[in-house]
Amino acid sequence: MTMTEYRPACAGDGFPLDDVMRIERSSFTVPWTEDDFLTLLSRDYAVTIVAEENNAAVGYGCATAVAGEAEILNLAVDEKERRRGIGRELLIRLIKAVADRGARRIFLEVRESNAGARALYSSAGFAETGVRRNYYRLPAEDAIIMLCDAPAAENGDGISK
Repeated sequence: MTMTEYRPACAGDGFPLDDVMRIERSSFTVPWTEDDFLTLLSRDYAVTIVAEENNAAVGYGCATAVAGEAEILNLAVDEKERRRGIGRELLIRLIKAVADRGARRIFLEVRESNAGARALYSSAGFAETGVRRNYYRLPAEDAIIMLCDAPAAENGDGISK
């Protein structure tokens, strides 16, 4: 069995942009651009974590933490590598990273139809708190807003591995 390694990523550290873009394009109907990732990597308030196997990215997660609040911006795992716990581990590491940066509340938006992601986030302590009507394009769809308290997540409470 291949060992998955997780590491924080930043600009200029060998970020596996080609792998990330392949995963991004296969995961989302309106994917981020290369510039979106490179810009985020250059921001000191951002956290990006990459999951790698055999020197290739198999997943990644991105978040920001500002003024005591954080947002999970993007989380994706290669289609062939899903259902192995990589997404859960990325989420746990993002929660810890933003909590370590002072975030006490973490929110995210997720497609209403994305039952798998919603279940993952719920299992990590996120609760559905609202709806953004027609937030997504291609296809048009509502976003479910989810929120969790970072201190509980930081201590491992509410997160089942």
